[in-house]
Order: sequence, then C-alpha cells, then structure tokens
Amino acid sequence: MSRIINQPVEVATGPDGLPAAFRFAGGRERVRAVLDTWMETGRWWEQEPALIAYRVATERGGLFELNFIPREQRWLLYKAYD
Repeated sequence: MSRIINQPVEVATGPDGLPAAFRFAGGRERVRAVLDTWMETGRWWEQEPALIAYRVATERGGLFELNFIPREQRWLLYKAYD
C-alpha cells in the first residue's frame, strides 16, 4: 500500500546527482539505496513538465518515491510506501 504525498521537499544529492537525504515530517531521512529510476514525460499537451522519478529506501527502513523536475530545478516527495 502507498500514500500519495506530492509535496515539495528539500533533497541533498551525492556527487553522482542521486538523492542522498531529504527532509520529511520534521525529520531527516538518509537514503540507503536508490532502488529504481525512471523518466516520465508528463502530460505535455497540458504543459506538464517531464520528471525523473527515484524509488529510494532509507536507513530507517522507509520506502519513498522522490521526483525531480529538471525544468524547475525542484524536488517533490511524491509517494510513501507502507
């Protein structure tokens, strides 16, 4: 099961550009592993921007989806998995 959060989030990236940590619910989550990465084109006919999605596992055992929107240079915490 998962929860859609879809909120802006502060993300620290490593030297490789991959997410290394992010702030969520008043705490800092450190990324243990990037499990999957993919690109979504968005609904271009509605001017929705393309994004890069990352499914990450955190050191505290959480599983999340972070989205990076290159055109806007911003991150979203899109989903939290239970």
